[in-house]
Amino acid sequence: MIVLDEARDWGSAFNRRWGPSAHLLSDEPGETGTNELVRFAASLGIPAAAIQHAGRYSEHFDLAGPWLEAALEAGARRVDRYELVAILRRKREALAAR
Repeated sequence: MIVLDEARDWGSAFNRRWGPSAHLLSDEPGETGTNELVRFAASLGIPAAAIQHAGRYSEHFDLAGPWLEAALEAGARRVDRYELVAILRRKREALAAR
């Protein structure tokens, strides 16, 4: 499943240009999650090269501006920070168990 956390202003150059940003990620660990995430991002017109922390439990895309609504309309599920942390922990544990 593809999830999107709450948009925040992190004070970065990205935020100054595009406004508050959120993290788009898959709740699946490993290659399955990477493939799901990259396919979803590609459907929004976001290149795979924009992925951050590729191959790690924390891999994600930063989204802001019109991409936030586009991701939700395409089926991303909004999660709060507590659910996001739970997802990241599950992914980290699953990758460590391999």
